[in-house]
Amino acid sequence: MSIYTKPKNSDLQLSLYLSQALSYLSEHASMTLFSVRKLNVGSSQKVFNPDGSPIADNIQLTMRSSSIGSNSVDLQLFYDPYDWSFPPDIILHGLFMKPSLTDLGLDDSWDHEDPANLSKVLKKLSHMMQHDERQRVARCDNERIQIEYGCLQDQEEMDCCLIPGVDGPTKVIFAVPFYINFQDQGVNQQIKLVAKIQFLISSLVPNDVAAVKSQIEPLSTFDYPDLLRGVPDIGKHEAVMEYIERVSKRITEHFDKIQRRREMKKEMIETLVGTFRQNLLECDLVNYTFASFMLIVNRDKGRDGTASAIATFYLSDSFPDEYPKLTLSAPLLPSSSYLPTPEPEVIPIKLYSPRWAAERIVTEIWEQLYDEIPRFYTKALHFASAPSHP
Repeated sequence: MSIYTKPKNSDLQLSLYLSQALSYLSEHASMTLFSVRKLNVGSSQKVFNPDGSPIADNIQLTMRSSSIGSNSVDLQLFYDPYDWSFPPDIILHGLFMKPSLTDLGLDDSWDHEDPANLSKVLKKLSHMMQHDERQRVARCDNERIQIEYGCLQDQEEMDCCLIPGVDGPTKVIFAVPFYINFQDQGVNQQIKLVAKIQFLISSLVPNDVAAVKSQIEPLSTFDYPDLLRGVPDIGKHEAVMEYIERVSKRITEHFDKIQRRREMKKEMIETLVGTFRQNLLECDLVNYTFASFMLIVNRDKGRDGTASAIATFYLSDSFPDEYPKLTLSAPLLPSSSYLPTPEPEVIPIKLYSPRWAAERIVTEIWEQLYDEIPRFYTKALHFASAPSHP
């Protein structure tokens, strides 16, 4: 089996190891603060496949250390096409430091079968690029910035930069990644976010902070972008970590509330099914949104026989704050031809409180249905016996 693959729109053959590394870098790009631009794959034309196509053995790319800074570096990685287990050689342009191969993990620790090996090198490089930015922020002559930096400097993935103002205030920006654990539809989830905090500081007034701006962005897949857009801004005198804790609490409480509502919907549907099990027609035991029953009650205390109707309960995602929707519909009555039936009727629930337990809600609705079902049944009979219908 060949270890080489040929990408679309390319004349070069990629080794399995290089292909995996590039795929991993692309798939996990949203999880990193550094960004890669202008990535090109090249060949030294040293090794060829039997079909004559050259084998790719080098990468050229430009990367920025973070999404907030402006520093970038150009690098080239040269692989040994005769033995892919060797770590690649590297040439750097635009980096003030001179890291060793060991600093970048391009030594005996290199694992050519690890798809994340290239991403790990770039991550180490981004940390080195951030060193200079961190030092500039650390030397900023502003008490608030000094305090914030002191609280955040030990966070490995924290990025920061200082942008001197020409005709305006100086900007100091922090990018602080953090994780939030929550449950979505009963499944444990984790999202990685980044809080970007921008301080505008004046060079004319000592220790002045003219304004503070904030933005929360996802670094992993998140299906609720509106929730992030609704996050309040940081307070002018609020510490960055306090703001992150407030954001985390808000998002966690949002999903906790959804989970509690889901559990209450489940309890309500299960209570309905348990109460009217023998009359059950169908129900939703996945999302707990509805349940239908064929209910039969006595008419006029049993003197006029019984009355029946299909009662369907609908629960929205706002339950129990929003009371259940209840409809009554008539079953088809077979004869020589099916008799017409009226449209389903929405029955306003008279007695309800979101603070009641499911058992009491069902009891109150059932007592109301003792009056509603005979009335609706009589309506259905009159409708069926009418000579014509629109």
